[in-house]
Order: sequence, then structure tokens, then C-alpha cells
Amino acid sequence: MIRPRLVLATLGLIVQAFGALMLLPLAIAVLYQEWSSAAHFALTGVLAALVGYLMSGLVPSRTFDDLDRVEGMAVVAFGWLLVAGCGAIPYLCLGLSLIDSLFESMSGFTTTGATIFTDFTVYSRSLFFFRGFTQWLGGMGILVLFVAILPMLSVAGRQLFFAETSAASKEKLTPRIRDTARHLWGWYIFLTLLETLLLMAVGMPANDAICNSMATLAAGGFSPHGQSIMGYANPRAEWIIIVFMFLAGANFTLQVRALRGNLRALWENVELQGYVGIVLVSSLALFFILGQDPTVGWSLSTLRTALFQNISILTTTGFASVDFQLWTDRAKVVLAFLMLIGGCSGSAGGGIKVIRALFLVKFLARQMIRAIHLKAVIPIRLGRRIFMDHEFQPILGFIGLYFTLFLTGGILTAILENDLIVGFSGSIVTLGNIGPGFGVIGPMGSFAGLTTATKAIYFFLMWAGRLEVVTLLALFQRELWPSWRTLLRRSEPGSAPQT
Repeated sequence: MIRPRLVLATLGLIVQAFGALMLLPLAIAVLYQEWSSAAHFALTGVLAALVGYLMSGLVPSRTFDDLDRVEGMAVVAFGWLLVAGCGAIPYLCLGLSLIDSLFESMSGFTTTGATIFTDFTVYSRSLFFFRGFTQWLGGMGILVLFVAILPMLSVAGRQLFFAETSAASKEKLTPRIRDTARHLWGWYIFLTLLETLLLMAVGMPANDAICNSMATLAAGGFSPHGQSIMGYANPRAEWIIIVFMFLAGANFTLQVRALRGNLRALWENVELQGYVGIVLVSSLALFFILGQDPTVGWSLSTLRTALFQNISILTTTGFASVDFQLWTDRAKVVLAFLMLIGGCSGSAGGGIKVIRALFLVKFLARQMIRAIHLKAVIPIRLGRRIFMDHEFQPILGFIGLYFTLFLTGGILTAILENDLIVGFSGSIVTLGNIGPGFGVIGPMGSFAGLTTATKAIYFFLMWAGRLEVVTLLALFQRELWPSWRTLLRRSEPGSAPQT
């Protein structure tokens, strides 16, 4: 059974750490002499630190070592919600409504990239840095960062790390979880700095290069330009972003293993092979479709566009180098297909993940064969790994829950908006943490004009998608939580204190 006081106290540490991280956007605002934004970031940091301090005091001993698996799931689930709530404060200070502020904040931290902004010229440079920073924190995982830097979570960090990272990938680089988290964040920071320098070298302004790099490595897609990457009209920058989007969608643990000398892990990894294959086949298909359009034609620019948009959607980054809303339906079908897959396990990308998609193909092929040969024993093999029957249920359960949420969200929002395209494309891009959809929420559009109810549904889908659905829905089981009578009994004088 979950111990609410312990969960709340652990959440308090996380909120305090987030408050400390607000010093960075505050410093950027001071550097640009944007005093109004600086005040907003300072207020956010102070409020987060104060609330976190009060919450962490619920466990006087500050001992979090006995946090169990289910409590770790609760900390991760509500941690994302609390951090998104804190991150909404700067938007509220600008006069945005509560739902718009929460939507923009959750879209940032979950690396979705769906925005309610319409006029990008009215916001400060430091606010755009803050938007990119929220995505960058969410890309590798906020809890993974706090496991690396908070000594109080040295033992409990194991539960948080495994609850935070993709359920399809539970790899460790080192025996200690904290060291693994530090290795991952070190590589993540290095790639972000490298992309920033390269984008500046090809002529992108410094603040834009930083923001776009943070959004790229986070597979987020928040760009400080209202027309996304298309607005820069810089082919060299697009090629650079293509490379780093690809890395953001690949398994970070696998990349670090390769850096440490285990190159064999790269070409033997069946998920990476599938990831590369999907990119190549889909990009060639899109290049062929676009090339047939007389307004586009066959050129290196068309190939670059096909690669950019396919990798952007597959990795759930959501950048746009063109307005693909203007494409033919045949071209949009390629993007819609990629929206259903997502990046690799252990990456910054969302979606169902490539490894699960490969498993589903193998499973369906086996079922078709067994429909004819009822007694056939056909193992499902991906690379060297053979999946046992008891491993099928969690994978198929996740896929089933994922598409159930997608269809439910799509039906409800299509009714609310009276628009089938917006309803279903919005549902899949928020649940998959992708960003732009089709119609008015396309790459050059905005979610601002949607109803409050639709934004609330998409807010929930972004949260559920980032938690990979099962973690969130599992917490709705009533037996995991103590009753109000139990809580009141524990708070009575003379009762044993809860830790």
C-alpha cells in the first residue's frame, strides 16, 4: 500500500530541486535585461522551493531508502504533474489563462511541443529559453536528473530511475543507478552543446541555437521561431538538426555503451536496425511521393525535406522544415504512420517505441501461422532475445491501453471540436508527445483556438503518454491507496508515526 506522506515528502525534494533550477532562466533574463521575465522566474523558483520545503518536512527523518516500486511510480507520475504546475507560473504571470498555462507547461516538460502561442513576437528571449529548458529537462527525464544530483535519493533512486525510464528499456551502464544517470546526462549535455556550436557556426543566432538544440535533443520541438525551423531558411542548419534528431530518437544507453568501446552493441541491436530501416524506407517513400508533385520536383532539397520531416515525426520531435499541412494526403499518410511508432526505448522520443512495434509485427505474423498450424511452436525472436509467453501480456497490454486512450481521446475531442482531423490527429500527437498534427493544429498552426475541454483532454494525454500510460493508470487502483479512515487513525495522538 502506498504511504502518502513518504510520497509527498519525496515530491517535496523534487519540487525544491526544480526551484533551484529556475536560477538558470533567471540568469538568462538578467543577462538580456528582461526584468519582467526575471521577476516571473524568481517568483516561480521561490514558490517551488517553499512548497517543496513544506512537503519534504512531512518525513522528519528525511529517509527515503525504503521507497518501494509502487511508491516510486506514484512519485514519478505526480512529480511530472507538480513540476508542470510549477512551470505554468511564468505563463500565468504573462496573463495566459490557467488551462493555457498548464497546457504550455505540460507540453514543454513532456517534450510534446504542442503550443498555444500564436504571436511569437510578443514574448521575450528569456521566455523562449525557459520553454526550451523545460523540454530539455523532460527529454532525458526530470527524475533521472534528480537521481543523479540529490544525495538523499541514493537508494530510492533505483525505484525512480526504473519508473522514469522507458518500460521497454531497463538497462544500466554501471552497478550504481546514480552513476548510470550521470553518464546519461553527461552525454546528453555534450550533444546539446555540440549542436549549439554547430548551429551557431552556420549562422543561427546564439539564443535560437541554444533553444533549438535543447528542443532537438529532448525530441521536443519548441522553437523560438513562429515558423519552426522553416523560418530560418537555412539548409545547413536543417542537415545538422537531422543528425541530432536521429540521435535523440536512438537509445542513449546504447550510445554511451558505444562510446565506452562496445561498438558491437550498435550493429547487433535489433531495435536500432529497425529504427534505421524505418527511417530509410519511409524517407524514400516520401521522397518518391513529393518528387511526383510538379510544385516540388526531384532534388536534394526534396530529399532533405523527406528526411527531416520523417525523422522529426518518428522521433516525436515535431520540428517543421516545411508546412506539411499543404502536402497531398498521400504524403501525410507517411507522417501519420510514423506518428503511431515513436522513437527507440531509452531515447527522448515518445510513442509506443520501435521495439514494441517490431514485437507486434512478429506476434501478428505468428498468430496468422498458428491459425493454420494450431499446434505449431513458434518463438518470437528479436535479435538474440527470445520472448517468453509471460512477456507478451505487459507489451500487448501497453499497446492495447495506448490505442484505447488514443481512440477515446480522438472521439471525445472530435465531438467537442466538430472536426474529425483535429480530434484524432490531436489525440495521437499529444499522447505520443509529437507536437503538430493536421488541420488548424498543423505545423504552422496552434492549439490556442481549441475549447477548454479539448485542451484539458490533451493535457491528460500528454501526461499519460510521457508516463507510458501503464504507470499512470496503475495508480488508479483503489487498493494501492489507504482509506481516509486509515489516514485519520494514523494522525491521532499516540498512533505510530508514518515514515
